[in-house]
Amino acid sequence: MKIEPHGGVKALRKIIGRTQAEFAALIGASKDTVVSWETGRNKLSAAFARRIELATGVHGRYLLLGISVPMTGDALGEPRCYTRKDYEQHRATEWGRSDQEAAQRHLERCVDALELLFRAAAKPGGGKLRGRLPGLMDSFIQWCEGVRKDFKLEREIDEQLEQRRFKAGMTQSYGEWRAMARRDPEALKAVGFKDDRRKRDKDRLRLELELAPDWAPGRSMRASDRAAMRAVLPTR
Repeated sequence: MKIEPHGGVKALRKIIGRTQAEFAALIGASKDTVVSWETGRNKLSAAFARRIELATGVHGRYLLLGISVPMTGDALGEPRCYTRKDYEQHRATEWGRSDQEAAQRHLERCVDALELLFRAAAKPGGGKLRGRLPGLMDSFIQWCEGVRKDFKLEREIDEQLEQRRFKAGMTQSYGEWRAMARRDPEALKAVGFKDDRRKRDKDRLRLELELAPDWAPGRSMRASDRAAMRAVLPTR
């Protein structure tokens, strides 16, 4: 069987009908990374071999060996050459009829895993290990940021956040609004403040602004309140 520097990656990509950019997006890699595997400039890592196996059903260990013919086969049978039919069958059986269906199923499983992790970190390990939640939270945040970037999900996430638009309001005296307007008139104009000189400083005024939540893993990304309004206004 022919061996060449990761020739199986290129062969696999052609079998499933993906460009280098599309294959990179499939596994959360850059196009340059895929090119480097196909030319032998860089070695395929075990982590990416596992990701490719999960996405396509090919045997990742054979890709790591550099065998130029992608292989598959069940646990009890002999390995055989991987085909487009294998890919389609793997996608149908392991990931459902659509990405939407698969996302819902795996979301439920991941929520369960996260709950177990957070509850476990909240308990002292052996009576001595305490305060693990901050580190766990930071690890989760970094993972979210990495996944968002690696899989180029910025636009899709922003579209979902736009669907969560909400109205944030703030009530305070005209005197407070006027003080803000002196510090940053453009910001107050943007939130709809129009000074009514007939109003006394102690008179109250409520302003509302329609906002979309910001991407902020580890914090709520649903409708907020005064804090969201304050974020777009000049500080004291």
